[in-house]
Amino acid sequence: MNKKIVSELAKIVGEEYTSTREDVLLTYSETASMAKDPVAPGAVVRPGSAEEVSQILQLCNKHKILVTPRSGGSSLQGEAIPKPDGLVVELLRIKGITLHKELRSVTVGTGVTFGELDKFLNQHDLWVPVAPESALVCTVAANVAVNGAGPGSSAYGCIAEMVLGVEVVMPNGKIIQTGSEANPNAPGPFLRYAFGPDLTGLFIGSLGSLGVMTKVSLKTYKRMHHFHYETYGFDTAEQAEKFLIEVKGNDVLPMFASVYEGPVLNFFMDMVGEEYGIPEHEWPHRTVSMTIGRLREEQLKSDAKKAKEICEQLGGHVIGISELPQGEWDGRLWTFVRTCYVHGWHWRTLYHHQTPTNSHRSVEEITAAMDKHGFLGHTAGFLSGHASFNLYPHFYFDPLDKEEDHMIRAAHDELATTLYKTGAVPFKLAEYWKGRMEGMEDYMKLLSAIKEALDPNGILNPGVLGGI
Repeated sequence: MNKKIVSELAKIVGEEYTSTREDVLLTYSETASMAKDPVAPGAVVRPGSAEEVSQILQLCNKHKILVTPRSGGSSLQGEAIPKPDGLVVELLRIKGITLHKELRSVTVGTGVTFGELDKFLNQHDLWVPVAPESALVCTVAANVAVNGAGPGSSAYGCIAEMVLGVEVVMPNGKIIQTGSEANPNAPGPFLRYAFGPDLTGLFIGSLGSLGVMTKVSLKTYKRMHHFHYETYGFDTAEQAEKFLIEVKGNDVLPMFASVYEGPVLNFFMDMVGEEYGIPEHEWPHRTVSMTIGRLREEQLKSDAKKAKEICEQLGGHVIGISELPQGEWDGRLWTFVRTCYVHGWHWRTLYHHQTPTNSHRSVEEITAAMDKHGFLGHTAGFLSGHASFNLYPHFYFDPLDKEEDHMIRAAHDELATTLYKTGAVPFKLAEYWKGRMEGMEDYMKLLSAIKEALDPNGILNPGVLGGI
């Protein structure tokens, strides 16, 4: 990167927060994602405020420098991989947590992680009940930028359902506030759908391509302390799917409800079974692992009883192994992503949402891809909203084997097409969905027009949002 521009950046954020050192650039060349090759940026800056982000973007617009916003780097689908000789704007220094107790909301800076937020809210017996599976390192704002899901989503939906407003620096450097806080006289965040169209939603799931969020305001809830952990077995996928629908339809409150195939669950037990203290068991064709949560104990008992009744009415049975769902729930802030690396394998994933009754179609397509191309893999999933189910297939490969690496990439792209045809929708509109969504050409043209209107020079994370 041009030394004069680097010098200008240093004037904005300070010499100590600006770097072109090779070891630093190497660090920021990749994320936790294995879906994209590393790319070295030209420089890295670490602003400490929205005003500094604004000045950085103004400078980059002037010189047409490509910018990649980044926080904790726990992204698994390449959203924060920089552009060659571009600029990485790392946002972890933008901290701060403000609790609006009477408004039942909280505002956090871009650099605040879910782990930090949970620790803070715990002091007030509050929480944000949705968390990603890399929560100790994942920042709240970055998770909003991908509309993340995880433990808690089975009851409350994706993180978007928690958001009341955002402070965002537009590509031209203008600082915008959305939601009720757009009124400078407002006492704080209390309403998302204020002042016309839902501009907050424009930035949720935008993968940092439409603006750089510097603050996020979220709903808070009284922290639950009563949980019921249970496993339910079914002979068919359809029984398990119907169970999830009936559980939600009867207002049972599953904080986290995962569905596993028998062989996949045996694979997971090899990784975490001993740690969770899970007894050996011959797992059925489908196992639902569910944590029910309630504020009051009598509600919890009623929900647990109803879930058992639904299971048995559908021809299933209560397995009685509570250690699995309890391990999932208690370890929600740190366990999940770590278990993916226990065997040291590299893997690619293709997160997507289905309806619960269609989740078996995803499993069929994923299994067919593994059989066709001859690679190891698995899939599982969890309830992720009012009527949605999130699936996270893993495809294992050796990145040093060029033929295997090429094969896994081809299978990954092919699967995006086949999953779309089953009715699946992207968890994130990642780059590999480009050209795979037949019948949505006008939608993508509109999205492209919005990107061009907000970012005419195309400097902000180009290409990452479905190729836009």
